[in-house]
Amino acid sequence: MASGFILILRMKILASVLVFSFLYLSAKAQQEDSLFIRRIADVILTKGEAYEDLRFLTKQIGGRLSGSNQMVQAEKWGFETLYALQPGKVWYQECMVPHWVRGGKDVALAFYNPGEKSLINKGTIRTLDVIALGNSIGSGLKSIKGEVIEVDSFEELEAKKDVVKNKIVFYNYHFNPTFIKTFQAYGDAVRFRGGGPSAAAKYGAVAVLVRSMSESTDNNPHTGALRYDSTYPLIPAVAVGLKDAEWLSHQLKNSKVILQIKTHGHFLADTTGHNIVAEVKGSLFPDEYITIGGHLDSWDPGEGAHDDGAGVVQTIEVLRTLLALGYQPKHTLRFVLFANEENGLRGGNKYAEEAKLKNEK
Repeated sequence: MASGFILILRMKILASVLVFSFLYLSAKAQQEDSLFIRRIADVILTKGEAYEDLRFLTKQIGGRLSGSNQMVQAEKWGFETLYALQPGKVWYQECMVPHWVRGGKDVALAFYNPGEKSLINKGTIRTLDVIALGNSIGSGLKSIKGEVIEVDSFEELEAKKDVVKNKIVFYNYHFNPTFIKTFQAYGDAVRFRGGGPSAAAKYGAVAVLVRSMSESTDNNPHTGALRYDSTYPLIPAVAVGLKDAEWLSHQLKNSKVILQIKTHGHFLADTTGHNIVAEVKGSLFPDEYITIGGHLDSWDPGEGAHDDGAGVVQTIEVLRTLLALGYQPKHTLRFVLFANEENGLRGGNKYAEEAKLKNEK
Protein backbone atom coordinates (compact mmCIF):
# COMPACT_ATOMS: atom_id res chain seq x y z
CA MET A 1 0.00 0.00 0.00
CA ALA A 2 2.75 2.42 1.00
CA SER A 3 4.83 1.51 -2.03
CA GLY A 4 1.78 2.13 -4.27
CA PHE A 5 1.23 5.54 -2.65
CA ILE A 6 4.91 6.45 -3.15
CA LEU A 7 4.74 5.38 -6.79
CA ILE A 8 1.68 7.57 -7.41
CA LEU A 9 3.40 10.48 -5.63
CA ARG A 10 6.50 10.05 -7.76
CA MET A 11 4.40 9.93 -10.92
CA LYS A 12 2.66 13.18 -9.94
CA ILE A 13 5.99 14.84 -9.15
CA LEU A 14 7.39 13.67 -12.51
CA ALA A 15 4.31 14.95 -14.35
CA SER A 16 4.62 18.31 -12.58
CA VAL A 17 8.31 18.54 -13.49
CA LEU A 18 7.55 17.69 -17.12
CA VAL A 19 4.75 20.27 -17.32
CA PHE A 20 6.94 22.91 -15.67
CA SER A 21 9.83 22.07 -17.99
CA PHE A 22 7.57 22.27 -21.02
CA LEU A 23 6.12 25.62 -19.93
CA TYR A 24 9.61 26.94 -19.18
CA LEU A 25 11.03 25.84 -22.53
CA SER A 26 7.95 27.08 -24.35
CA ALA A 27 8.18 30.48 -22.66
CA LYS A 28 11.92 30.60 -23.41
CA ALA A 29 11.32 29.77 -27.07
CA GLN A 30 8.58 32.38 -27.30
CA GLN A 31 10.88 34.94 -25.74
CA GLU A 32 13.64 34.08 -28.22
CA ASP A 33 11.18 34.30 -31.11
CA SER A 34 9.91 37.63 -29.83
CA LEU A 35 13.43 39.03 -29.57
CA PHE A 36 14.31 37.84 -33.07
CA ILE A 37 11.13 39.30 -34.52
CA ARG A 38 12.05 42.58 -32.84
CA ARG A 39 15.48 42.42 -34.51
CA ILE A 40 13.82 41.83 -37.87
CA ALA A 41 11.58 44.85 -37.35
CA ASP A 42 14.50 47.03 -36.30
CA VAL A 43 16.52 46.16 -39.40
CA ILE A 44 13.58 46.83 -41.73
CA LEU A 45 12.62 50.09 -40.03
CA THR A 46 16.16 51.50 -39.87
CA LYS A 47 17.89 49.99 -42.90
CA GLY A 48 15.04 48.91 -45.14
CA GLU A 49 15.29 49.47 -48.89
CA ALA A 50 11.79 48.42 -49.97
CA TYR A 51 10.59 51.93 -50.79
CA GLU A 52 13.67 52.68 -52.88
CA ASP A 53 13.30 49.33 -54.67
CA LEU A 54 9.66 50.15 -55.38
CA ARG A 55 10.55 53.63 -56.60
CA PHE A 56 13.01 52.21 -59.12
CA LEU A 57 10.68 49.42 -60.26
CA THR A 58 7.75 51.79 -60.85
CA LYS A 59 9.40 55.05 -61.90
CA GLN A 60 12.37 53.76 -63.89
CA ILE A 61 10.71 50.69 -65.41
CA GLY A 62 6.95 51.26 -65.08
CA GLY A 63 4.18 48.97 -66.30
CA ARG A 64 5.51 45.46 -66.97
CA LEU A 65 3.04 43.45 -69.01
CA SER A 66 4.31 40.04 -70.11
CA GLY A 67 6.15 40.19 -73.42
CA SER A 68 6.93 43.90 -73.16
CA ASN A 69 10.36 45.49 -73.08
CA GLN A 70 9.59 46.70 -69.54
CA MET A 71 9.06 43.09 -68.46
CA VAL A 72 12.54 42.20 -69.74
CA GLN A 73 13.98 45.18 -67.85
CA ALA A 74 12.14 44.15 -64.68
CA GLU A 75 13.50 40.60 -64.87
CA LYS A 76 17.05 41.91 -65.27
CA TRP A 77 16.56 44.31 -62.35
CA GLY A 78 15.09 41.53 -60.18
CA PHE A 79 17.97 39.16 -60.91
CA GLU A 80 20.63 41.80 -60.24
CA THR A 81 18.96 42.98 -57.04
CA LEU A 82 18.69 39.46 -55.62
CA TYR A 83 22.18 38.47 -56.80
CA ALA A 84 23.74 41.50 -55.09
CA LEU A 85 22.47 40.15 -51.74
CA GLN A 86 24.55 36.97 -52.23
CA PRO A 87 21.99 34.48 -50.92
CA GLY A 88 23.85 31.45 -52.25
CA LYS A 89 22.03 30.85 -55.52
CA VAL A 90 20.02 33.00 -57.97
CA TRP A 91 18.71 31.90 -61.37
CA TYR A 92 16.33 32.58 -64.24
CA GLN A 93 13.55 29.99 -64.54
CA GLU A 94 12.37 30.13 -68.15
CA CYS A 95 8.73 29.91 -69.18
CA MET A 96 6.76 30.88 -72.28
CA VAL A 97 4.37 33.80 -71.67
CA PRO A 98 1.54 35.38 -73.68
CA HIS A 99 2.23 38.65 -75.47
CA TRP A 100 -0.96 40.72 -75.61
CA VAL A 101 -0.65 44.28 -76.91
CA ARG A 102 -3.16 47.09 -76.29
CA GLY A 103 -2.18 48.66 -79.59
CA GLY A 104 -3.54 52.19 -79.13
CA LYS A 105 -6.01 54.38 -77.27
CA ASP A 106 -9.36 52.78 -76.48
CA VAL A 107 -12.36 55.00 -77.28
CA ALA A 108 -16.11 54.77 -76.59
CA LEU A 109 -18.65 57.38 -77.73
CA ALA A 110 -22.22 57.37 -76.41
CA PHE A 111 -24.94 58.86 -78.64
CA TYR A 112 -28.20 59.77 -76.96
CA ASN A 113 -31.16 62.00 -77.74
CA PRO A 114 -34.72 60.90 -76.99
CA GLY A 115 -37.02 61.15 -79.95
CA GLU A 116 -34.41 61.30 -82.71
CA LYS A 117 -34.48 58.61 -85.38
CA SER A 118 -30.73 58.75 -86.02
CA LEU A 119 -28.84 59.19 -82.81
CA ILE A 120 -25.41 59.06 -84.44
CA ASN A 121 -26.21 61.76 -86.98
CA LYS A 122 -28.25 64.11 -84.79
CA GLY A 123 -27.86 63.02 -81.19
CA THR A 124 -25.81 64.36 -78.32
CA ILE A 125 -22.38 62.76 -77.89
CA ARG A 126 -20.56 61.86 -74.67
CA THR A 127 -17.07 60.38 -74.55
CA LEU A 128 -16.83 57.66 -71.93
CA ASP A 129 -13.68 56.84 -69.98
CA VAL A 130 -12.97 53.27 -71.01
CA ILE A 131 -10.06 50.86 -71.31
CA ALA A 132 -9.93 47.55 -73.15
CA LEU A 133 -9.91 44.47 -70.97
CA GLY A 134 -6.70 42.47 -71.02
CA ASN A 135 -6.60 39.67 -73.62
CA SER A 136 -9.55 41.22 -75.49
CA ILE A 137 -9.50 41.46 -79.28
CA GLY A 138 -9.76 44.83 -80.98
CA SER A 139 -12.72 46.19 -82.88
CA GLY A 140 -10.90 45.91 -86.21
CA LEU A 141 -10.36 48.64 -88.79
CA LYS A 142 -13.81 50.06 -88.16
CA SER A 143 -15.52 50.96 -84.90
CA ILE A 144 -18.24 48.71 -83.55
CA LYS A 145 -21.66 50.32 -83.04
CA GLY A 146 -24.65 49.00 -81.20
CA GLU A 147 -27.54 49.81 -78.93
CA VAL A 148 -26.71 49.32 -75.25
CA ILE A 149 -28.51 46.70 -73.19
CA GLU A 150 -27.92 46.96 -69.42
CA VAL A 151 -27.85 43.93 -67.12
CA ASP A 152 -26.70 43.48 -63.52
CA SER A 153 -26.45 39.69 -63.49
CA PHE A 154 -26.07 36.65 -65.71
CA GLU A 155 -29.67 35.80 -64.84
CA GLU A 156 -30.85 39.12 -66.30
CA LEU A 157 -28.73 38.48 -69.40
CA GLU A 158 -30.46 35.13 -69.78
CA ALA A 159 -33.87 36.81 -69.41
CA LYS A 160 -32.99 39.33 -72.15
CA LYS A 161 -31.25 36.87 -74.48
CA ASP A 162 -33.81 37.32 -77.27
CA VAL A 163 -32.99 41.03 -77.62
CA VAL A 164 -29.20 40.85 -77.21
CA LYS A 165 -28.29 40.10 -80.85
CA ASN A 166 -26.26 42.92 -82.46
CA LYS A 167 -26.37 44.88 -79.19
CA ILE A 168 -23.62 45.95 -76.77
CA VAL A 169 -24.15 44.41 -73.33
CA PHE A 170 -23.40 46.67 -70.35
CA TYR A 171 -22.67 44.72 -67.16
CA ASN A 172 -23.44 47.18 -64.37
CA TYR A 173 -22.83 45.03 -61.30
CA HIS A 174 -21.83 47.09 -58.25
CA PHE A 175 -19.35 46.11 -55.58
CA ASN A 176 -21.25 44.72 -52.61
CA PRO A 177 -20.96 47.48 -49.93
CA THR A 178 -21.78 45.07 -47.09
CA PHE A 179 -18.49 43.19 -47.48
CA ILE A 180 -16.03 44.53 -44.93
CA LYS A 181 -13.07 43.31 -46.97
CA THR A 182 -12.92 45.11 -50.31
CA PHE A 183 -11.23 42.19 -52.05
CA GLN A 184 -14.24 40.02 -51.23
CA ALA A 185 -16.38 42.49 -53.18
CA TYR A 186 -13.85 42.35 -56.01
CA GLY A 187 -14.01 38.56 -56.08
CA ASP A 188 -17.80 38.71 -56.16
CA ALA A 189 -17.93 41.12 -59.11
CA VAL A 190 -14.97 40.00 -61.23
CA ARG A 191 -16.91 37.11 -62.81
CA PHE A 192 -18.61 39.64 -65.10
CA ARG A 193 -15.24 40.82 -66.39
CA GLY A 194 -13.81 37.32 -66.73
CA GLY A 195 -16.73 35.49 -68.28
CA GLY A 196 -19.08 38.32 -69.30
CA PRO A 197 -17.87 38.81 -72.88
CA SER A 198 -18.35 35.18 -73.94
CA ALA A 199 -21.67 34.95 -72.07
CA ALA A 200 -22.96 37.92 -74.10
CA ALA A 201 -21.42 36.67 -77.36
CA LYS A 202 -23.38 33.45 -76.90
CA TYR A 203 -26.56 35.40 -77.69
CA GLY A 204 -25.12 37.52 -80.49
CA ALA A 205 -23.79 40.61 -78.70
CA VAL A 206 -21.19 42.54 -80.73
CA ALA A 207 -19.27 43.99 -77.77
CA VAL A 208 -19.31 44.28 -73.99
CA LEU A 209 -18.97 47.16 -71.54
CA VAL A 210 -18.15 46.21 -67.92
CA ARG A 211 -18.45 48.39 -64.82
CA SER A 212 -14.90 48.76 -63.51
CA MET A 213 -13.76 46.48 -60.70
CA SER A 214 -13.59 49.28 -58.15
CA GLU A 215 -15.54 51.15 -55.52
CA SER A 216 -13.50 54.31 -55.97
CA THR A 217 -15.11 57.75 -56.33
CA ASP A 218 -13.08 58.57 -59.45
CA ASN A 219 -13.78 57.77 -63.09
CA ASN A 220 -10.61 55.81 -63.88
CA PRO A 221 -11.46 52.61 -65.75
CA HIS A 222 -9.82 49.45 -64.38
CA THR A 223 -8.42 46.88 -66.79
CA GLY A 224 -7.83 43.21 -66.04
CA ALA A 225 -7.98 39.89 -67.85
CA LEU A 226 -10.97 38.28 -69.47
CA ARG A 227 -11.26 34.61 -70.45
CA TYR A 228 -12.80 33.89 -73.83
CA ASP A 229 -14.78 30.72 -74.40
CA SER A 230 -13.69 29.66 -77.88
CA THR A 231 -17.11 28.09 -78.42
CA TYR A 232 -18.51 31.58 -79.09
CA PRO A 233 -17.37 34.58 -81.17
CA LEU A 234 -14.56 36.66 -79.66
CA ILE A 235 -15.94 40.17 -79.19
CA PRO A 236 -14.28 43.40 -77.96
CA ALA A 237 -14.71 44.23 -74.28
CA VAL A 238 -13.93 47.40 -72.34
CA ALA A 239 -14.18 48.53 -68.72
CA VAL A 240 -15.86 51.87 -68.01
CA GLY A 241 -15.17 54.32 -65.17
CA LEU A 242 -17.70 54.35 -62.32
CA LYS A 243 -18.99 57.88 -62.89
CA ASP A 244 -19.63 57.13 -66.54
CA ALA A 245 -21.23 53.82 -65.56
CA GLU A 246 -23.65 55.69 -63.31
CA TRP A 247 -24.37 58.24 -66.05
CA LEU A 248 -25.00 55.51 -68.63
CA SER A 249 -27.31 53.58 -66.33
CA HIS A 250 -29.30 56.76 -65.60
CA GLN A 251 -29.48 57.65 -69.29
CA LEU A 252 -30.75 54.21 -70.25
CA LYS A 253 -33.70 54.72 -67.95
CA ASN A 254 -34.74 57.73 -70.04
CA SER A 255 -33.74 56.90 -73.60
CA LYS A 256 -31.98 54.59 -75.99
CA VAL A 257 -28.17 54.88 -76.13
CA ILE A 258 -25.98 53.90 -79.08
CA LEU A 259 -22.37 53.10 -78.26
CA GLN A 260 -19.47 53.28 -80.71
CA ILE A 261 -16.33 51.43 -79.59
CA LYS A 262 -12.85 51.47 -81.08
CA THR A 263 -10.13 49.24 -79.58
CA HIS A 264 -6.89 47.77 -80.91
CA GLY A 265 -5.96 44.81 -78.68
CA HIS A 266 -4.29 41.79 -80.25
CA PHE A 267 -1.95 38.91 -79.46
CA LEU A 268 1.55 38.45 -80.79
CA ALA A 269 3.31 35.08 -80.62
CA ASP A 270 4.14 33.74 -77.16
CA THR A 271 7.56 34.85 -76.00
CA THR A 272 10.14 33.85 -73.40
CA GLY A 273 9.69 35.10 -69.85
CA HIS A 274 11.31 34.15 -66.56
CA ASN A 275 10.67 33.59 -62.91
CA ILE A 276 13.58 35.04 -60.94
CA VAL A 277 14.49 32.69 -58.09
CA ALA A 278 16.86 33.14 -55.15
CA GLU A 279 17.61 30.37 -52.64
CA VAL A 280 19.08 30.04 -49.16
CA LYS A 281 19.87 26.38 -48.41
CA GLY A 282 18.45 24.90 -45.20
CA SER A 283 20.78 23.44 -42.56
CA LEU A 284 18.63 20.51 -41.40
CA PHE A 285 16.02 20.04 -44.14
CA PRO A 286 17.66 21.20 -47.39
CA ASP A 287 15.16 19.25 -49.51
CA GLU A 288 12.11 20.89 -47.91
CA TYR A 289 11.20 24.35 -49.18
CA ILE A 290 9.47 27.41 -47.85
CA THR A 291 8.60 29.80 -50.67
CA ILE A 292 7.82 33.51 -50.54
CA GLY A 293 7.13 35.57 -53.63
CA GLY A 294 5.28 38.21 -55.59
CA HIS A 295 4.57 38.62 -59.29
CA LEU A 296 6.84 40.88 -61.30
CA ASP A 297 4.45 41.64 -64.16
CA SER A 298 1.77 44.32 -64.10
CA TRP A 299 -0.82 45.84 -66.40
CA ASP A 300 0.33 48.50 -68.82
CA PRO A 301 -1.75 51.62 -67.93
CA GLY A 302 -0.17 52.14 -64.51
CA GLU A 303 3.11 51.44 -62.72
CA GLY A 304 2.11 48.30 -60.86
CA ALA A 305 3.09 49.72 -57.46
CA HIS A 306 0.41 47.87 -55.51
CA ASP A 307 -0.21 44.95 -57.86
CA ASP A 308 2.29 43.53 -57.33
CA GLY A 309 5.28 45.81 -56.93
CA ALA A 310 4.66 45.80 -53.19
CA GLY A 311 4.78 42.00 -53.06
CA VAL A 312 7.99 41.96 -55.08
CA VAL A 313 9.89 44.43 -52.88
CA GLN A 314 8.59 42.78 -49.70
CA THR A 315 9.96 39.47 -50.96
CA ILE A 316 13.35 41.05 -51.59
CA GLU A 317 13.25 42.82 -48.21
CA VAL A 318 12.66 39.56 -46.33
CA LEU A 319 15.72 38.02 -47.96
CA ARG A 320 17.83 41.14 -47.35
CA THR A 321 16.83 41.26 -43.69
CA LEU A 322 17.44 37.58 -42.90
CA LEU A 323 20.86 37.72 -44.52
CA ALA A 324 21.73 40.92 -42.65
CA LEU A 325 20.92 39.15 -39.38
CA GLY A 326 23.04 36.13 -40.30
CA TYR A 327 20.01 33.87 -40.10
CA GLN A 328 20.56 30.23 -40.99
CA PRO A 329 17.22 28.57 -41.81
CA LYS A 330 16.55 24.92 -41.04
CA HIS A 331 14.51 24.54 -44.24
CA THR A 332 15.57 25.83 -47.65
CA LEU A 333 14.07 29.24 -48.38
CA ARG A 334 13.03 30.24 -51.91
CA PHE A 335 12.36 33.84 -52.95
CA VAL A 336 10.52 34.02 -56.26
CA LEU A 337 9.62 36.97 -58.49
CA PHE A 338 6.97 35.29 -60.63
CA ALA A 339 6.32 35.99 -64.31
CA ASN A 340 2.91 36.47 -65.94
CA GLU A 341 0.38 36.40 -63.12
CA GLU A 342 -1.89 39.01 -64.67
CA ASN A 343 -2.97 37.36 -67.91
CA GLY A 344 -1.89 33.76 -67.84
CA LEU A 345 -0.38 32.42 -64.58
CA ARG A 346 2.42 30.92 -66.66
CA GLY A 347 5.14 31.74 -64.13
CA GLY A 348 3.40 30.15 -61.16
CA ASN A 349 2.44 27.12 -63.20
CA LYS A 350 6.03 26.67 -64.41
CA TYR A 351 7.38 26.86 -60.85
CA ALA A 352 4.84 24.27 -59.69
CA GLU A 353 5.55 22.02 -62.69
CA GLU A 354 9.31 21.92 -62.04
CA ALA A 355 8.80 21.45 -58.31
CA LYS A 356 6.57 18.45 -59.02
CA LEU A 357 9.04 16.94 -61.49
CA LYS A 358 11.82 17.23 -58.91
CA ASN A 359 9.52 15.87 -56.18
CA GLU A 360 10.18 18.92 -54.03
CA LYS A 361 8.37 19.15 -50.72
